[in-house]
Parts: sequence; C-alpha cells; structure tokens
Amino acid sequence: MSSADGSGCLVDVALPPPLSRQLTYRVPADLLGTVRLGSMVLVPVQGRLLTGFVVTPARPQTELAPSGPASQPPSRGRTMRDIVQVLDADMLAPDVIELCRWMADYYLLPLGAALATAIPPGIKMTSNRLVSLVTAPADTNPVLDLEDSRSFGGELETRICSELKKDGPLNVTTLQRRLGKSGMEPCLRRLSRVGHIEVRPVIQEAQVTVRHEQIVRLLDQAESRQQLAQLQVRAPKQGACLDYLLTHGDQPKKGLVARGFGYSVINELCARGLLETVAGEVVRDPLSHIVAEDALPLNLTDDQDRVLQPLLAALDEVEFHAFLLKGVTGSGKTLVYMRAAAHALAAGKSVIILVPEIALAWQMVRRFKSHFGSQVAVLHSQLSGGERYDTWRRLRRGEQRLVIGARSAILAPMRDLGLIVIDEEHDASYTQDDLESRQPTAYSARDLSLVRGRLASAVVILGSATPSLESFWNACSGKYELLELPNRVDDRSLPSVEVVDMRREPFQRKERSLFSHLLRTKMHDRLEKGEKILLLLNRRGYAPVVQCQSCGESVQCDRCRVSLTLHRAGSDRLRCHYCDFSCAVPELCPSCSSEEVRLEGIGTQRVEQALLEQFDGIRVIRMDVDTTGWKGAHDELVERFRRGEADVLLGTQMIAKGLDFPEVTLVGVISADTGLHMPDFRATERSFQLLTQVAGRSGRGKNPGEVVIQTCLPESPVIEAAARQDFDAFAALELEERRSAGFPPFGRLVVFRWRGANEEQVERAAKEGVSSLLLTAAGASVLGPAPAPLAQLRGKFRWQALMVGATSQETRGAARRAIPELRSLAAQLDVEMAAVVDPQLTM
Repeated sequence: MSSADGSGCLVDVALPPPLSRQLTYRVPADLLGTVRLGSMVLVPVQGRLLTGFVVTPARPQTELAPSGPASQPPSRGRTMRDIVQVLDADMLAPDVIELCRWMADYYLLPLGAALATAIPPGIKMTSNRLVSLVTAPADTNPVLDLEDSRSFGGELETRICSELKKDGPLNVTTLQRRLGKSGMEPCLRRLSRVGHIEVRPVIQEAQVTVRHEQIVRLLDQAESRQQLAQLQVRAPKQGACLDYLLTHGDQPKKGLVARGFGYSVINELCARGLLETVAGEVVRDPLSHIVAEDALPLNLTDDQDRVLQPLLAALDEVEFHAFLLKGVTGSGKTLVYMRAAAHALAAGKSVIILVPEIALAWQMVRRFKSHFGSQVAVLHSQLSGGERYDTWRRLRRGEQRLVIGARSAILAPMRDLGLIVIDEEHDASYTQDDLESRQPTAYSARDLSLVRGRLASAVVILGSATPSLESFWNACSGKYELLELPNRVDDRSLPSVEVVDMRREPFQRKERSLFSHLLRTKMHDRLEKGEKILLLLNRRGYAPVVQCQSCGESVQCDRCRVSLTLHRAGSDRLRCHYCDFSCAVPELCPSCSSEEVRLEGIGTQRVEQALLEQFDGIRVIRMDVDTTGWKGAHDELVERFRRGEADVLLGTQMIAKGLDFPEVTLVGVISADTGLHMPDFRATERSFQLLTQVAGRSGRGKNPGEVVIQTCLPESPVIEAAARQDFDAFAALELEERRSAGFPPFGRLVVFRWRGANEEQVERAAKEGVSSLLLTAAGASVLGPAPAPLAQLRGKFRWQALMVGATSQETRGAARRAIPELRSLAAQLDVEMAAVVDPQLTM
C-alpha cells in the first residue's frame, strides 16, 4: 500500500521498556511488502536503534493516526523517520496483539511492555552507541569555555578521550562501566558537538537465532539404488553409508561421522554425484530426552463422563465458555483435560495447558506425550534460550498444536486456539508481579486465559480441588459454569487426617522434636512396609533465623531488612533469599557482641539431616529451590522418586500440588503454621489450599492414605477445615469476612509502591503521593501509606498504599488518573513508583 502522492505509508510502533512509548514511522518503499501488523522492526530513537512492534496497519501518510493510545508523530518541520529494518515480518499474530492491548489497558502498562512479554527471550536485536575518537583535544588545542567545561565535567571529557585513544572505539555502556554514569551524557554531547568524537548506533545481534548444520541428502534415489550393489563390493564404507541414507533419509553430517562414516566417505559419494550437503535448520527440542510411554486407555468414570459432556458440547459450538472444574484430589481432572484436548485437536484446534510449577509441567508433558506424541510442546523458564525460541517458532508455524507450560505460555503463538486449561488455577504462581524492575510488569495468567478464550471463541477450563475464592464466587454467581468431581477415581477414600498439637510434644535437648511421636511411629511403619512418604515444610535452608539470646536481635541482610537463613551445603553460610547476599555465621552477635547466638526455626535441610540421623538406612530426596535450580532438575527428582530410588520426598510447596505418586500412603506436614501469619489478606486461603493439596498426595493408589499435620494452632479454623478437607465450609467463612472488608471477590485492589535509596525521600514521596491519590480516588478508599512488609529490599527502601474499590472500572479509573501525578512527584524525589492491579501479594 502506498499513498497517492507517493509519500509512503505510516505505521505506529510500540517500543518496549525502558522507553515504553508509541511512535509513528514511515515505511520505506523497499519495505512496503514486509511491514504489517505484528512485525518486529528496528527504528531510530534519539540516536539509537531500538526494537519495536508495529501495532497498526499501514495507512497513507496523509491520514490521521487511528484512535487508541496516542502515537507521537514528529513535530512540524521535522523529517518523518523511516523504519530501518524488519527483524520479523510476522512476529506477533493479531489475536496476541489484541490480548496485549487488553493487558496493557487493564494492568495500566505501556503497550510495548505488554507486547514484550509475548516474545521469547533473547531474540531481540537492539543497538548500542559506539563512540569513536576523531581528534583528541590535545591534538588541536581548541579554545574551550572553561566555565562551560567544568559544568560538564572537563576532567571526565579528558578521561573519555584517553580511554578512546588507548582502546579504540568503545560502546557507551563500556565507558559508563569504566568511568561512571554521572555526567557521561552531557560530556558525550559536548565532545561530539566540538568534533572530537563521533557517536553512532551499532546493531547488536540477537543472543538467540536459528541454528543450522550441514545435512547430507541423496540427489537421486533411483541412481543411488542402482549403484549400491557395486559400492558395497568395491567400497564397503561408501556402500554402507549410502544404504543407511536410503533407509533413514536425510541425516546431519555430524551424525553420520559419529556413526563411523568419515568425512572422506561422504566427500567421495558427493564426488560421485550421489549425495550433496546443504545447510539445514536444527530444532533444539527440550523433549528429546523423554521416551514416550505406552498410552494408557482414557477410560472415564461416571463422574468424569458427566463433566466431560458439557465441555465437548461447548467445544463443538466454537464459542467462548468458561468452566470451573472443582474436583477433589485424586478425582482424575487430568484425564478430563486429556479427553477435551483430544476433541479439540481432532477438530483442527490448538490447545494451551497451564501448570503452576515446572515439576508439574514435566509430569503433564509425559502423560500428554504418550497420547499426542510430537504435537506436544513445553514452555517454561528453565529451558535454554534456543529451546524456547525453536519451540515458539514451531508453535507459530502450526507444527505443534498443544503446549504445556507456566504462566507465560498463555501468550504462546497458537493458531486456531480451541481450548485453554489452567490446572491448579488457585495458585499464586500464575501472577507475574515484577515490581522490582525499573519497568514493572504485572499480570494474571488466569485472567489473561479468560480474555484470550473470549477473543478466540475458545473453551477455558479452570481446574482445582481448592479453587481461588474469586473463581469459586464467579461460579456461584453464574459467571462460570461449575462442574464437580466429588469422588476419587475407583471410589478410593480420601486420606484420614490427624492434627498434632506440637505444644504438647516433649522437649528433647531443650527443644521440641521435629517429628511428633505420632508422625515418627507412622513413618517407621511405612518404611517397614516399603511404602513411600511425603513430607512438607515450606521453608528452605537449615534454619531461617540466627538470633542472639542476650539482645534478641537476629542477623539480618545489610541490603534487605530480613533475617539471613543458614544453609549447610558444603560449608555453613548465611544467605539472603531476596538478594542472594551471603556471609559466614558470626561467632558474636553483631549488635551486642554476645556469644549467645543460636539457631531458631527449621528448614528443609535441617529436616533432611534429622531424617538421616533418626531413621537407619532411609533414602531421602529433597526438593526445594536449592536442589532444583538447574535445567531438568524437577523432572529428574520426581522421576527418581517415582522409580523408587527414595523412601521420602521432602520439599517445599512445589511438592504439594498435582504430583501423582500412587505408592505414597503417608503425608506429614512438619509445620502447618508457616504461612498463617503472613501480612496478607489471602494468608488463610493459601494455608488452607496448601494443606488440602498436600494431604491429597496420600492414598492415591490401592492402599489407603494417612496425613499428620503438626501445628501449634490446632484450634485455628483454617487447620480444622483443612483436616476435614471441607472446602465449602472454609469458603463460606472466608467469603463472609472478605465481604465485610470489601476485599476480592467483593472489591478490587490496586497496590501503589514507592522505592528508593533514601528512606526519608521514599517516605515523603509516599505521603505526598497518597495525598494526591485521595483527590482522585472518589468512590475508593486508600489504606496507608506505610512501610511495606519487606521495608527494605536489595538496598532500596519501600513504602506502599492500597486502594480498595467496589468495582474494577472504578478502582482502575482512579488509579489511572492518579498515576501521572504520583510518578511526577516521585521522580522529583528520585524515587520510583509502581502500581499493580489485582495484586496477589500485598507485600
């Protein structure tokens, strides 16, 4: 498309953080055929080349910008800038752009920030600025205004020229790293203006690209078969190589060499005109190590068949439907997902399956791969950049139509989307809450699933044994259709649950035992029977607190106002779980120099040590962040436990949800009180969900299961409801409290957070911000400001305020009106301000 006068076409380009703006560019004539809605392009911005996304169709230059987020064409008299390069003509599909528009509007984000979340990491091309020395000041002795020179940092100018003279052209970021950021930009502008340096943008290649390798292929199969017999006699190696290619088809050259067919053999066959080598794409497949198991029959129970029928009917209608599948643990929700996915795939549709934990992703992948083979893809953060890039491209091309992954998989480039499943939909891991970056991004994958389902006319299934109260209320009020699986498969009984009051347990060596008498007895019994045990403690490390008995102070991180956790892995070190600072255990109290420093509390490492000391020959697998930080660790540990290489699986909350181990007949909760006192209104809900979910790991096979919950608060309504596994009773009580407080699902929240290096400035920015906020918060109430529960994090002080409104539109509207003023006030005090809509954590 071009305008009538030949002046070209215009498009709006959304730029991701840190610029986060939407600008208008001209499409050069040679790019008219490749620039379209969703293209990823390289554009000039203030002397740099930045990656952006085309968010409008091309239009004649004489037309006004389309309605929507305001684009910014150049002022009168300025030359319209051209798009420099098309990096990917079809990077984002129109439906993904529409989803990101909703995401940006709802979560109060720049459109570029929302779009940036929809592409795999490592594929962008950006630019740096390369600084080259033209003439050094000493060479020309220019007449400089000393007053002006000092204002720009004359010494810094000299040092910049010295670095360039010594090492040649350097990137601006390199100069900033060597000489500091302060004063760098004005110095560079001055040196450029007087002609001493040249600053130009240079493109940096993508970190992740398509990988190619040499592929050997037959030129003519008939000719090869004709010469095969002669070669097998005269040149056996060449004959064997030719026979292998005739049998197996095209092969990587390296693979043939590894099989014993040397380069000389391949070259001789090429010289004979039988083979050729070509460059071919190599797919980095993260599932190549998984051997597909025999597919088990997908036979349904009566309950499963009953809930499946409305799902299949909705899929046939090709209209948006939202279902809440509420099924007790062990009721076979995964089988329902698989039957629904099979129906969608058979109709030519694609499927997204979301899981909250990477450990669940691998378990789900194995089950689905046994039925759907190469159609199954996986996306999560522990894949390499190349694996994620190749998987993303195969999904975009439609080569794979079923993806299983963590929250970011909801933005996968699926064609003809028909079904979205959010397993364990209650889990807080579905919320991205990155308030600590300079350009924070926050969204709920669960809510995005519903919006994407609506845009694609797809069916959305939210599944859980313990639904979030928001989803449960939506089902009760008719917004979702409620489907229930009240019984376990094969009518297996739910496990029996016993609650132990740890306050009544006897002391041993001045401290209570980690294991109650009841739990220890039952563990001995299971070990004798050869049955498996699962133990939950939602704290990693050895001891969460190192405390002085004289002054009561704990050893804290210097950059975060949190207690350091003792870790024992090779050597004793105190570590901060937020900034990863570490130090040796002090012999004296840092506050009062007392020698009375002792460990308080327990973590998974300490429980593991106690197991090894108290149970002869016990085999333990510990699963927490410390043991699963490398690629494939979740899958390896789960499979080792499944193969019977351990008697006990000990871990944090990652072992509590969704994992299916039929041999587990005993679950022990070491301390059920860990999350009850968190400063968050969802603390009781999360505690109930965690306890109920982990209890459901027991008794999923032929033998009945038991659960022992250790607590110092046995009379807590949350503990009592979890022991009964009575979701409805807990939900009724909690919903009534939420209603009276105006909290979700009966109200909407926006959290405002201020952070900066100066505590007084942060406090002032927060107080002034709330004063401004109150002027625009008509119809909504504001709580705070106050220091955040994590009042200092990674060297930055943090204050926050909470806006509570009756409706989403009311609350977000008030926040949207207030944010520009709040950010302006904060910037004047060198403080950062961020707002998050529908926060899962108000910490």
